[in-house]
Amino acid sequence: MTISIGTAVRFTVNGVPVVAEGPGSRRLLDVLRDDLGLTGTKEGCGEGECGACSVLLDGRVVNSCLVPIGQVAGGDVRTVEGLATDGRLGALQEAFLQGGAVQCGFCTPGMLASAAAFLASRTPPTDEAVREAIAGNLCRCTGYTKIVEAIQVAAGAEVPVERSEPPEAPTWGAPFASPERPASGEPATAPPSLRVPVRPPADARRPDLVAVRTLPEALHRLAEGGYRPIAGGTDLMVGLEAGTADPSVPLLDLWALDELRGIRLEGSGLVLGALTTYAELRASPVVREHLPAVARMAGGVGAVQIQNRGTLGGNLVNASPAGDTLPLLLAADAEIVVQSVRGERAIPATAFWTGYRRTALAPDELVVGVRVPLPPARHVVFRKIGTRRAQSIAKASVAVAWRTDESGAWRDVRVALGAVAERAIRAPETEAVLEGRVPARDVADEAARVVAREITPIDDVRSTAEYRRAAVARVLRRIVLEGGDAVAEAKLA
Repeated sequence: MTISIGTAVRFTVNGVPVVAEGPGSRRLLDVLRDDLGLTGTKEGCGEGECGACSVLLDGRVVNSCLVPIGQVAGGDVRTVEGLATDGRLGALQEAFLQGGAVQCGFCTPGMLASAAAFLASRTPPTDEAVREAIAGNLCRCTGYTKIVEAIQVAAGAEVPVERSEPPEAPTWGAPFASPERPASGEPATAPPSLRVPVRPPADARRPDLVAVRTLPEALHRLAEGGYRPIAGGTDLMVGLEAGTADPSVPLLDLWALDELRGIRLEGSGLVLGALTTYAELRASPVVREHLPAVARMAGGVGAVQIQNRGTLGGNLVNASPAGDTLPLLLAADAEIVVQSVRGERAIPATAFWTGYRRTALAPDELVVGVRVPLPPARHVVFRKIGTRRAQSIAKASVAVAWRTDESGAWRDVRVALGAVAERAIRAPETEAVLEGRVPARDVADEAARVVAREITPIDDVRSTAEYRRAAVARVLRRIVLEGGDAVAEAKLA
């Protein structure tokens, strides 16, 4: 179906049924603020980085500036206004007020949304866990100590709570029960007086959004031509708002295609659905056991709001040389599985990215998943170099994969690099230095020299070529030395 002007998107906001009329690509943020008057939700960066627009969508915290309204059909939205009960502040809001966790208040609604999702997960409210839960919500004036303490008070904890590392696979993205939403997923019925018609401004330039429910339907739409696929929207929605994406091209909404979700072992490999989110990659016991580097990588992509929406397939097709998944999948010898009405084919990761933001996909093809071989005793390591530990775009990234033979030598070495060329690349000269050798200081030094010579990074707003070259060499050297330490420990054991 096509959701455009004159059609309706039905959902609930704070328990009240809403009928939104207009292009399905309109931002949920704009509908909440401009049409419903729920101005507690703020617009800060408009790019999913500040968290001021955070709301709960079916219990998961998301950035409402990145959610097209068409994807909210049948859903339950909860804003800061919905955390109150009968006009009285909820326990979490009261804790913020009494604990001095509010100053200018601009960031507070988003903080409360993230905190509500965290508390609903019943994760132990340690200092580190709470800080990670609100890491996607920037605050410039209150200071995080008071905010963390307020969340802990709302959780019933005594302050201070003993510090500890956050859980390896956090669960605060999981939805909590919403009594207003029936199990069928359809909005609750209500008298007409409770239905709020939402109409966009006449000058709103937003593309139509075509929602498909099955993979064959999506492939037939692509075969017709003239559509741009959208899933989590964490990049495309920014482009539409900034005017860098053509609003005349209708969007093909893939978000409901469960056929493209899932994580499973298949034969001697790991299969990841294209719509698998970073939150799902991070939490999956299968991924953490068989390819832990992917789970760790996913934990460093944005904050919870982005991890709940961003998808593996979206990152691959976006084809940014700074994309976190790209070098990792190159090093892991992955295959990208694509389909069209003409059939299915598997493209080696080494051949999938053909240039800056370009791929080997035909116009009618859709990425449906990724296959990663899991040979015995294989090690895969991924390191991202950014301005901070997480939630940053890579200045450069390094992924290394290898097997260790009985002598301790590295075999089948793969070295892949991100953000040092127009696309993610392998480093064959560096691989040759490491192949068949026992990792040691002299080997690490040589590999570092060769990789610095092999790459040709550029200067840009994010970093300089000189820094990228030095940082990649230093990180690769460290990975090799750590591999040597592991070999030594194995011999001692």
